[in-house]
Order: sequence, then C-alpha cells, then structure tokens
Amino acid sequence: MAEEHLRKAVKTGVKEGFGPPPGYRWSVDILDASHSEAMSILTEDQYDHVARQVRELASEDEPTRCETVDIRPIDTFFELRDKGGILGKINIRVFFCLSHETRTIVILGTYNKKQDGKTPDYIRILMRYRMRNYFNGFSK
Repeated sequence: MAEEHLRKAVKTGVKEGFGPPPGYRWSVDILDASHSEAMSILTEDQYDHVARQVRELASEDEPTRCETVDIRPIDTFFELRDKGGILGKINIRVFFCLSHETRTIVILGTYNKKQDGKTPDYIRILMRYRMRNYFNGFSK
C-alpha cells in the first residue's frame, strides 16, 4: 500500500532514451509536492522555462555539470538556480538529487528564494526528508 501511495506521488518528466535525438541520458522523476510548489510560484510559461532547463540536465552525461544551467551543490543534493528574464523578480530554486543506479534526476522541491544568504535550514531539512522518503519508499 505504501509503495502504491508513493507511485502516485511521483510523476515521470522524461524517460532515458526518449526525446529529441540522441535521446535523454537521464530520466526525470518529479515529486508531486515539488510540482505543486512550482505551480504555486510560476505561471505556465515560467514553468515551461524551468522544465526546459531540467530537460537540458537530462541530456547531459553528468547533470550536475551543465554549462548552460546554473547548478550548485547544497547539502546532500543540488539546486538549479535561475532568476530574471521570463521569471521576472522570482529567484527560483529547484532542488534535485541523482540516482546513478537508475540514471534518474529526482526533483525534490521548488522554492522562491526571497532573502540573500544561504537557503533556510527548514528547506534543506524538507529536501533531505523528501529525498530519504523517495529512496526508502519508491522503487522502479
């Protein structure tokens, strides 16, 4: 029952091998909570902009070293950082981790960073919690 619940809580963004030639090198799993957070912050066009960046990561051999997307390590996971342009005053952070075993990028959460300085501790704790739940309760 728990695994069935988690399956519903995770959406597939892209699948490894699919997409424009030569195909994505990584699959993308999106936690439902992350999608809800993004949609509460972003318009459809802004969401599409961020989704294109995530698809760009999925096209890389090593998603944490993409030359066209700003990626930084944070805690035991990573953050995609973007602001300005179509995002306007939104300073978006998309938190993700990698499952090298299944070649999956796992989108853990989305946050509109309004203050200077490091990401608040409660956000870091929440992302670690989601990451732990993903790996302990969901198997492909």
